[in-house]
Amino acid sequence: MMQPYRFFTALLTLGLFTVFLAPLYAVAAQGGSAVMIDDGERIKIEYSGTDKLRITSDSDDGYMIMRDNKMYTVMQQGGQTMVFDLTAAIDSMNKMLDQESVWDEEIQDVLELSNTGKSEMGAGISGEVFTMTYVDGQGQKQTSTMVLSQEDHIVALARAMNAMTKLMITASGRQLPPSVTKMEKQILDQGYGVLRQGSEFVITKSSATTPPASYFELPAKPMQLPGM
Repeated sequence: MMQPYRFFTALLTLGLFTVFLAPLYAVAAQGGSAVMIDDGERIKIEYSGTDKLRITSDSDDGYMIMRDNKMYTVMQQGGQTMVFDLTAAIDSMNKMLDQESVWDEEIQDVLELSNTGKSEMGAGISGEVFTMTYVDGQGQKQTSTMVLSQEDHIVALARAMNAMTKLMITASGRQLPPSVTKMEKQILDQGYGVLRQGSEFVITKSSATTPPASYFELPAKPMQLPGM
């Protein structure tokens, strides 16, 4: 069975680096796919524009789909295909925790993002190496290396993932952290996407070919997660 809470907490780390704000970008919708390693887990993401996303993890039996401004998990149980509404689950989870956020805010504030002048190849794509200085969730000052790329489909991937991040943060009843706005100005406003962040998040393979529309269809009618 999928583990949406753990998975989205991990994805939020990337979401805090680059946020999609549609009015700021006059670009055509673009699709593609990527394979990434997130904290040792292999994840495949397929996307079409910023409103359709499909996420498959090697450690899970199902997959997740973003469409129609909602997030769903699809799984098989007893030979039956089931689709659950994760957006509603996150909202319910937040309410059960008496307004405590279901998200782990790993970056409270971004102090500086500076270009080192070095380059690095990732997934066959050339990127620029940056150093980020930030305040973590415990209030401690930290530094991390980021590799950013202006390759169109890498930027499109970052925008699609952050559309998802904004959707799930909104579902949890939270406002966007200040660090999101800072990183939006320093990354996406400059036309970059993320190839690597430290050793925790690395894109190992990517393609600019848009998946078929059928990849983002729901195979069954959505249900509420049991117990929510």
